[in-house]
Amino acid sequence: MLIKNESFRVFRQEEETWLNCISLSFTKHLKSNHYPLRFAIVAVEKNEIVLETTILEYDPQQSYSQGFKNIEILHPRRKSFQDSFFGVVQIIPTGIRCEFGGFAGDACPSTNLLAATADFLVTHPNAVNASEINEMAQNVLYVEGKSLDDFMLGHLGLRQVTSNKIGTFVDSLGIDYLNEVINTLNAACAVKGLDSSMYMLLQEELGVKIAWTESGCAVGTVLNPEAIVKGVEKLIAHGVTAVGGVSVIHGVTKDMFDQHLQGKMPNPSGGIEAIITHLISKIFRIPTAHAPLPYYQDIKEKDIYNPRASAEFISTPHYFCVLKGLAKAPHLIPLLDLDNPPPHLITLNHIGAVVVPASCLGGIPALVAEFSNIPLIAVRDNTTILNVTNEKMHMKNVIEVNSYLEAAGVVMALREGISLKSLRRPIECVKRVQ
Repeated sequence: MLIKNESFRVFRQEEETWLNCISLSFTKHLKSNHYPLRFAIVAVEKNEIVLETTILEYDPQQSYSQGFKNIEILHPRRKSFQDSFFGVVQIIPTGIRCEFGGFAGDACPSTNLLAATADFLVTHPNAVNASEINEMAQNVLYVEGKSLDDFMLGHLGLRQVTSNKIGTFVDSLGIDYLNEVINTLNAACAVKGLDSSMYMLLQEELGVKIAWTESGCAVGTVLNPEAIVKGVEKLIAHGVTAVGGVSVIHGVTKDMFDQHLQGKMPNPSGGIEAIITHLISKIFRIPTAHAPLPYYQDIKEKDIYNPRASAEFISTPHYFCVLKGLAKAPHLIPLLDLDNPPPHLITLNHIGAVVVPASCLGGIPALVAEFSNIPLIAVRDNTTILNVTNEKMHMKNVIEVNSYLEAAGVVMALREGISLKSLRRPIECVKRVQ
């Protein structure tokens, strides 16, 4: 297996939806035995767009290779109907310096606010993970980013569970912190009552390294992804139903952390953590999340002036938030279609709104929202390093708001079937159709 980050430019015809445009571009650019683990539109210049993507090159002889031949983005499925059980998807992209969510769990209050307006809310670990803290609301469904993308593309349903048996893999370079990880697992059982009693110290170094894209987004690579696959296989063979992991991350400097704490740079480790969990999600279709071992101990002093980063400084393994998220993370069930999904599953047909930062409308959830005509609520206050706004995208389903407070009001109106026009002044007069 080889993981690499690439970027390329594509042209879009005006009559295409953005999702169709991306599907066509991947069809032309993807080579045999390549699978896109993640991607996003990072720039829009007239009719040309810039895509940044993480590609997995795999061995077609390996047992897991068959699953990579189903490339979900090439076969998106439209939402069939709006179920009365009303759900919201909240996206806080990692690696792009979100004003809300760019630090350790500081998007959790806005996530819980949105959850209070809906029957349930689906989000990914980056929105709520905060080292030892995870205070997500009871109706928040914790779904890893790749699985969330495939859920939005209509290929996965979510089955809610009472509890999961959580297994943990530990990077072999993290042996110096193994006692802290074991204490975290034991404490999760003794205090929270979680089934987290199984871990595995990997035999091979993972080689987890950060990297930066041309647009300034934090990404990275794993030099030995097979070691992760082997470890997860063994944990699943021992009966685990969710997998967490901790790794040593290379390449972070003191200057990077200083810049990050000042809000001038994305979290340097966020992008590579997403790649690790995307790989696990795609191969095993199991709830998963990741935490970095304290690689920064020698490169920065603890800070007391940035509340958004404070959760990082009261933790060593940064891992209890993952255990709490995975404890009841929904199981991932492949779907044949969205026309007649099993009634016990949550699907795209339940999603009545998608909420994203206003400057990054180029990810799969946002593109699916346009494709399936789902209201896409774009929050201006959550600034990022990107400039993929609706001024450039021209999507007709976008509702721009200033804050998450305003977004919550929009979600409530959508859920109750109240026309947004009726809540604004002046009210437009009815129009006669000839």
